[in-house]
Amino acid sequence: MASRLENPFITSFILPEHATALYEHQYNKKLDKRPHIDEDDLAAMSEIFYDSINQDMAIVVSWFKPYKGELGKILTEWGVAKYHDIQLRQVKLVRTDGIWWIPIDQLVRVEPLNGQPYDK
Repeated sequence: MASRLENPFITSFILPEHATALYEHQYNKKLDKRPHIDEDDLAAMSEIFYDSINQDMAIVVSWFKPYKGELGKILTEWGVAKYHDIQLRQVKLVRTDGIWWIPIDQLVRVEPLNGQPYDK
């Protein structure tokens, strides 16, 4: 039998406000806090982005998508960086099945697709 925390709608004795609060609590537990990225890591990620743009090198990009203030999800996609929009501070990541505009301020990790350490 499921508990009320897992499914707050199994009984009629719970108030709708309580059900909403329980749902919000469960939802917030699945969100992550925004990671801190220092300037050295950001510079290294920028270097990999520019090499991907110039050499059509496939990369794996992880970025933070906020949902509630500092809480959100870390999304990961792979592709080739094609364009860097300086005014909007975004990078265009292209793959055959999609295009993503990734905000530079939200970057968490950038690495080559093969997973090898990046040495220039």
